[in-house]
Amino acid sequence: SMGISVGVIGAGYWGKNIVRNLLSLPGHGDVWIYDQRRSVAEELSAAYPTLKVASSLEELLKNDNLQALMVVTPPSEHYSLGKKILEAGKHLYVEKPFVTSMREATELIEDAERKNLRLMSGHTFLYSPAVRKIRDLVMSGDLGKIHFFSFRRVNLGIHRSDVNVVWDLLPHDLSMLLYWLGEDEELQEGGAFMKTVYGNHPDVAFLSLSFRSGAVAEGLVSWLSPRKIRETLIVGDRKMVVYNDMELEEKIKVYDKKIEALEPKDFGEYHLSYRAGDVMSPHIDGTEPLTLMVKDFVESIREGRAPLSDGLFALRVVRGILTLLERGRFS
Repeated sequence: SMGISVGVIGAGYWGKNIVRNLLSLPGHGDVWIYDQRRSVAEELSAAYPTLKVASSLEELLKNDNLQALMVVTPPSEHYSLGKKILEAGKHLYVEKPFVTSMREATELIEDAERKNLRLMSGHTFLYSPAVRKIRDLVMSGDLGKIHFFSFRRVNLGIHRSDVNVVWDLLPHDLSMLLYWLGEDEELQEGGAFMKTVYGNHPDVAFLSLSFRSGAVAEGLVSWLSPRKIRETLIVGDRKMVVYNDMELEEKIKVYDKKIEALEPKDFGEYHLSYRAGDVMSPHIDGTEPLTLMVKDFVESIREGRAPLSDGLFALRVVRGILTLLERGRFS
């Protein structure tokens, strides 16, 4: 059978990586690139001789042999490009943040459903073997009931001119928490305390989140740090997990530790004992998350099913971030 032909809009850092992964899929169809900066697209095609360069967006939209388009542009363009692509009858992938309003999110979902097209958002961490291993630990009941999360995602980063740090970085962590907690989980309450240090958008935010299940989370996202930190602590009533995405070898450590209440002694004093068991570091498959994500998008089209990070999942992330920002305070 012919492979699925896919066009990528935006040949920046992430767009280039997506093109590389599309071209490495076994039995792939044609892969197209379009970027307003023609020279950037040409440069990429020099590295990949089979890559086809489009000279305009129209050329991609009108190409009947092209089944899907992947939007890897600044967030402000996601909605308008997405509308046109679905209108043209093509399956759609949109980089995160998906869109920045509920109306835009629901509209794209409805358009895709009406035309029976796949809609996917680039929540890459759902495809990380480490993140999937944690989901298995949660779902198997191994960690017990999940009480809370604590996360840090900071880097001496590129200051984005188009979105604040919450829109840029929080989709990663929020998507992981929603994925770990399960399909019917929703962010119920939350707040953000934000500060703008440089530039014209908040570049540091302290977050608090509470979920329907009773789990709570606190986190820090920032573009201002001397070193890159991507670490999450997960506390269940049976075990605790530390997930450090910067580790090469042991990304996940499972601590068999829990607090146990002893019988109260005199005066009803509450005694707690601390049980320390083994620390286990499960083996993690080394596949690049982006490879698995691109594969899921193409296979969802071939198989006529929803991809893992579909429009409805993206909507839950958008809704969560809006909830936090609506209750946000600025310093």
